Amino acid sequence: MNETTAAEEAKTPAFCKKSWDANGVGTFVFGNGTTVSLDVNELSDDQKFNLMMHGLMQKGGDSYASAKGDFALGIASVQKVCDQLLNDQWVASRASGGEGKPRSSELAQALANIKKLDLAAVTAAVEGASDDQRKAWRKHPAVAAEIARLRAEKAAARARAAESSETADTLDLGM
Repeated sequence: MNETTAAEEAKTPAFCKKSWDANGVGTFVFGNGTTVSLDVNELSDDQKFNLMMHGLMQKGGDSYASAKGDFALGIASVQKVCDQLLNDQWVASRASGGEGKPRSSELAQALANIKKLDLAAVTAAVEGASDDQRKAWRKHPAVAAEIARLRAEKAAARARAAESSETADTLDLGM
């Protein structure tokens, strides 16, 4: 047995793969081979409504999961999801190479700091801007410097937190 074969054998299957079809049948296929399916057409209207609302709450909540206490980002994120749904878009259309929320929020914070503007307003402008515009803003020397400062500040905070927590003596290397 070579290294490639050993690596392939060592891989474990996904715990569960989920899918649905155009007829409304949702299927869960577990790594041990067990399959569970549900045809939503067999559900009562009340259960269909519950599933729909659960999906809305989950999708909205997922949108601000990375906001980490930033209300402006959280509000802008869930509003964007609502707007997309109203415009019959399930996912945001974004060209390949576009940036996600953490990088957008970093850019918005840097621009708000530099321009001394409200973060919520700047966040909305950043999220509404094209990828080319965001790239242009990032290349501006003042913005690049502020982003570097913000990143250094976050790294210093992580280092302080690490220093105040457990010492290196508590690490078990298994040796």
